Amino acid sequence: MARAKKTEDRNLTKDERELVDQSRAPALCKLEGPELVGLARRLRERRDRVKTMTRARARDAKSGAKESGADTGAKEKKAALATAVKRVNKEIERRRGVKRAELAGAAQKNLRAALRRRQDAHPWRGPEDKTSDAGMIDLPNRKIAPSGALHAEGMRAAISRSTGDR
Repeated sequence: MARAKKTEDRNLTKDERELVDQSRAPALCKLEGPELVGLARRLRERRDRVKTMTRARARDAKSGAKESGADTGAKEKKAALATAVKRVNKEIERRRGVKRAELAGAAQKNLRAALRRRQDAHPWRGPEDKTSDAGMIDLPNRKIAPSGALHAEGMRAAISRSTGDR
């Protein structure tokens, strides 16, 4: 539920009020990246400190310890700081998204240019050797003797075996 700025300001200290005011629209847009991250860090530290205090108070109240002081709107303070942290985180994510979109656009532009260059380039025709186009060309086997000579060699061995030269 939305809270009025006056109600939030009533529960915040001066430093916390300045941090929360920086997390609102006009001032938030003027901050640069590192300043924005620093603001988020400081807001988180304040929110966590208040969260720790409220938990300690609740624990003390549950255990029956005496009051540690009046509750000065710590829950409202924590809610205001948490809302401020959400606003800053949303702005950081928005800027990251814009940056991602710019990078993606640049990458897409580069890919389109590379595709255009590839399509404009001459297609590869392949090597001009014995394996191109129609496939392998039959080559004579150089390891064997010319036609007939091997047969004659084989016959000589067969004749010597058959005549009984052993």
